[in-house]
Amino acid sequence: MKKIYLFFILFAFYAISAQHIKEVDTGSITKEVITEKLKYIKENKGSIDSKQQEKILLQLKAASEKLNFENGILLSGDYLMGAYGIQDKNKEIVELGNELKKIIENKQEDPTGVISSIYRKNALALMYLGLDSACKKDVEIAIRFAKTIKNPDRKYLRLTQSYMDLHSYYNSMDDQHQKKSYKDSTVYYLNKALEVGLSIKDNNGEIPNQAKYNEVIFTYTRLGIFYLEYSNEKGNLELAEKNLLKAEKLQEKTNALPIRSQATLLNQLSWLYLEKKEFQKSIEYANRSLKKEKQQSRPTARVESFEFLATCYMEIGEKEKSTYYMRKYTYLKDSIVIAGRTNTDTTIKKMVAEVDNGYKQDSKKQLIITGVLALIAIIVSIILWRRKKRIIHKKYEELITKINEEAKEVTKTEVLPDIKNNESKSSIVITDETVKALLIKLEKFEKSEKYLRKDLSLTWMSNNLNTNPKYLSEVIKIYRENSFTSYINELRINYIIRKLYENPIYREYKITYLAEECGYTTPKVFVNAFKKETGFTPSYFVEQLKVSA
Repeated sequence: MKKIYLFFILFAFYAISAQHIKEVDTGSITKEVITEKLKYIKENKGSIDSKQQEKILLQLKAASEKLNFENGILLSGDYLMGAYGIQDKNKEIVELGNELKKIIENKQEDPTGVISSIYRKNALALMYLGLDSACKKDVEIAIRFAKTIKNPDRKYLRLTQSYMDLHSYYNSMDDQHQKKSYKDSTVYYLNKALEVGLSIKDNNGEIPNQAKYNEVIFTYTRLGIFYLEYSNEKGNLELAEKNLLKAEKLQEKTNALPIRSQATLLNQLSWLYLEKKEFQKSIEYANRSLKKEKQQSRPTARVESFEFLATCYMEIGEKEKSTYYMRKYTYLKDSIVIAGRTNTDTTIKKMVAEVDNGYKQDSKKQLIITGVLALIAIIVSIILWRRKKRIIHKKYEELITKINEEAKEVTKTEVLPDIKNNESKSSIVITDETVKALLIKLEKFEKSEKYLRKDLSLTWMSNNLNTNPKYLSEVIKIYRENSFTSYINELRINYIIRKLYENPIYREYKITYLAEECGYTTPKVFVNAFKKETGFTPSYFVEQLKVSA
């Protein structure tokens, strides 16, 4: 019954609004009426359909323009940009934003916050349209105006939102090398957002506590994700845990996050404990996320939970459960990809809709749909290619880090392994003295670079080291943790990696020469061995070294 009453109240409001707008032509509407209606929309926008908001706000904006009522133009324009945003009308937002900018271009202060809001909404639309530079410029202007907002709590809320927008700008770089170079900027703006968010006073009468803590918890979560993305760096896992647990504690205290965001937070905690190899904790958080997700469906959160559960159960040896969740993960992942072919790109959806409405001939429809699907296939291929490229580049960065660490440790004294700890691994009996002698010979062999010989074999090497081939093979297997072939490949590839890294002239040589230099008879065998050892080709390694030089 209450819903029916609410419907009639809203219907009456729309009817009255429309009636008043009709009076604009007669000049009977006043600034007071416009202000009153804008106040009502602000306070009730959550219960008014975005299309209906758009219609009323366009009328109020037109009435304000006729009266030369600047505050009415700016407020109705600001609210209209919000209504467009709900409908993903980013082009319309930018067009309206450019129109409003002409009115405010000479303004120096923003006591009410409407100017910073206009610039911020325009910036987000520019980001969605792929205009990153223009987006960054407008966010920076939004921040400048936000600092002049009269009410401190409203100022802090706008600033924390704008700093998060700048974080998103730096974090959304597709190129991983570029993204890493902006890493400091990303974490800087996250911390700035947190600082000003925490400055908002509780129960201040202007900003609801839920709005404040929604921003603060979201920022703690994003900080946790940031440190998880760079978890290979010392201390970052601890920082990720610290921030995610703060987010969880605040959520338990304030319940400020919507259900969908709660599921996301729980998944990040599951990811954290998966990285820390605390698999039971990871499983617990993933299951909690699934329970939240059931309350408000979000397939992207669910697929994350399935992935973490499948990985954790595999790690603890429960293969049946791991297989179960991996099947669910694969099925849902495929479903999301298929759904993405029709829902991912808004522009493509609009193209299809326009064709359906404007052209009824079946042949034309089929042609457009085929083109759209082809375009989506290209987009998906690009996304997968970029993902593969990011993985390869990460392996390259890990190799460079390893080289630098080894360079620092080069002066350290080599210590022979504890032979007794490895006796049980041996399939043949070898005395301790023989093992020690062989290990010393292996170290000399590795420093002599005799492994670069093209005719190198186990027989040749055992003769050269004056030892039994079986003993040599067994010691390499136990103490170098490799077969003879893999051991030699590792030595050769590490040799050419060092040459390429330390001596730029090697980067100009052809693959054929590099293969011969490190003992391979054919370039193909060399490339395969290099890729097996590093995860990428020698050409890629050379290219990245040249870029970094």
